[in-house]
Amino acid sequence: MELLFATKNKAKLAEASQVLSRCGIEVVSFDIDLSEPDAGTVEQVAQMKLQQVMVLGKNRVMVDDAGIFFAAYPEFPGVLTRRIFNLIGYRGISKLLTGESRQAWFKGTVAICWDGQIRTFSGITRGRIADAFSEEIEADPRFPFDSIFIPEGDTRALQEMPVEERLAYSYRRRALEKMAEWLKIVGK
Repeated sequence: MELLFATKNKAKLAEASQVLSRCGIEVVSFDIDLSEPDAGTVEQVAQMKLQQVMVLGKNRVMVDDAGIFFAAYPEFPGVLTRRIFNLIGYRGISKLLTGESRQAWFKGTVAICWDGQIRTFSGITRGRIADAFSEEIEADPRFPFDSIFIPEGDTRALQEMPVEERLAYSYRRRALEKMAEWLKIVGK
């Protein structure tokens, strides 16, 4: 079975391919520029992005959306994660969390259209923002918070881990595994 993934991010594509290949699904990149809604929940944004692809007549396609959330500021930055980071960077994050809880979580949602059936599946990774970090960290533009996010049960930031270890903590993997279980039922 083939499933299009509307993303330009090769790391996301590789993760989806790794998870979904276990159940016989070949993930194929669908290179498209999607507008990024700036309001709503992660689930709602994923659904809006899916609609953008479905109007092109794609019937077996998935999209995803994700954000980081700070316990000190529930619902923030959420769907605005990339925009907020680009605006304030590590220095702003450091100031924002000074004297506040550093607990945080990533939430990601995969939205899929499979032969007309539309579903969303979400995954969460809990952890915290590092107590101290250099404001001059070289950010990975695709995943800037991986440099400062420490998942529960570990002492290292995600970026310090080998890819296989990082996958064990992946919110996207969790969402994809839920989707894979659903596809086993409806996908044949």
